[in-house]
Amino acid sequence: MIMGAEKQTKTFSPLERSCKNAFPFSLACPSFVYPAGYVDNVRHLAPFVDEIELLFFESRFPDSLPSHALVRELVRLARSGSITYNVHLPTDIYLGHRDAGVRRVAVDVLAQMIDRCAPLSPTTFTLHLIRDPSEPDVQRWQTNSAKSLEAVLAAGLPGQRISLETLDYNFELAAPVIAQLDLSVCMDMGHLMVRGVDITAFYDKWKERITIAHLHGVDGTCDHLALDRLPAAHMNTVMEIVRRFSGVVSLEVFSLPALNASMAHLSRQWRR
Repeated sequence: MIMGAEKQTKTFSPLERSCKNAFPFSLACPSFVYPAGYVDNVRHLAPFVDEIELLFFESRFPDSLPSHALVRELVRLARSGSITYNVHLPTDIYLGHRDAGVRRVAVDVLAQMIDRCAPLSPTTFTLHLIRDPSEPDVQRWQTNSAKSLEAVLAAGLPGQRISLETLDYNFELAAPVIAQLDLSVCMDMGHLMVRGVDITAFYDKWKERITIAHLHGVDGTCDHLALDRLPAAHMNTVMEIVRRFSGVVSLEVFSLPALNASMAHLSRQWRR
């Protein structure tokens, strides 16, 4: 992924419909829908959505941290395109790891990324608090995770600006960390549905902390599919939730056909 200023040179087919200001919530999509860098994606997507989810999944390459020039260009595009951003933080770090050195690296990566992205004024920083097998002791993992995140927040970021995403483990394991540091929640509905979690019950429990919801199609154990791949019963439940939600809903799919299909399906279901 090119992390520099990224000259705007590529032209792609536009999305088939605009959902800008179409819902009571802010509709977002990822920054990698087109096979191009951040600038080209933002430039092409901004006329059609309210917000863009900037994906910074990887931290282990020299150019993983966005350059100052790229951040300045993204700020300019947000102003000209009337959009906001949310930032998905790197997913290859381990805040609760058994090894203190690994934890220090994770803290440094997050602190640098959050500081670099601060001029973008993201609505939230989404974080994978990974339940890695290096630390089988749940309480020690919780303690280590809380201490690591406390170090990240020491620079002055309020805990509510970080949203812990629902992953492939029981989210209740993260509850003590959330309470201790007053964190927010990213409700990935697809992840929850794959695990068979009652998403209505989850929403009702965590709704005061949910700042962003990830939405995508699910087929058995496969997720991040176009939204029209979601079974009708699940979609009905999703609509009941989003009609009560005023935060950010990000259609987390990663191709133009999948995003077109997802936006069309969401629009149809909303009109019903």
